[in-house]
Amino acid sequence: MLFPSEVFLFMFLPFVLAIYYLVLRKHTKGKNIFLLVMSLLFYAYGEPKYVFLMLFMILFHYFLGLCIEKYHSKWILVFMAIADICVLGYFKYLNFIVSIFTGNLNTFKIALPIGISFYTFQAISYVVDVYRGKGKVQTNFLNVGLYISLFPQ
Repeated sequence: MLFPSEVFLFMFLPFVLAIYYLVLRKHTKGKNIFLLVMSLLFYAYGEPKYVFLMLFMILFHYFLGLCIEKYHSKWILVFMAIADICVLGYFKYLNFIVSIFTGNLNTFKIALPIGISFYTFQAISYVVDVYRGKGKVQTNFLNVGLYISLFPQ
């Protein structure tokens, strides 16, 4: 679902805003849960199976943030950077790299998850901010999930 699409502008966004502001206006935790679910549905609209990748990335960076807070180690940042480059490299560049050597562009037929660069860099920024002391580590998984996946960002 694209932001300028009719489905987003006339169905999805009005529904989310109505529930958020009218139904859940006094329930902060309910609003956050609702926004996380709606963000995951927004990404699932393109390809539902990649929501599990996003959930894994949220969980992975949530634990990395906790580890950075506890150990304050550059090695955790290096591990995170390598892991994130591998994920992006696999989805965005593996077919291209293989095609250079084989001449066949669709060797692996890897679909590109919607927003993978965006939410990967959001996740990296969270952990880096915790490491630099510019952001507070979140012990609430929901807050990290919203930071990484919130669709209107």
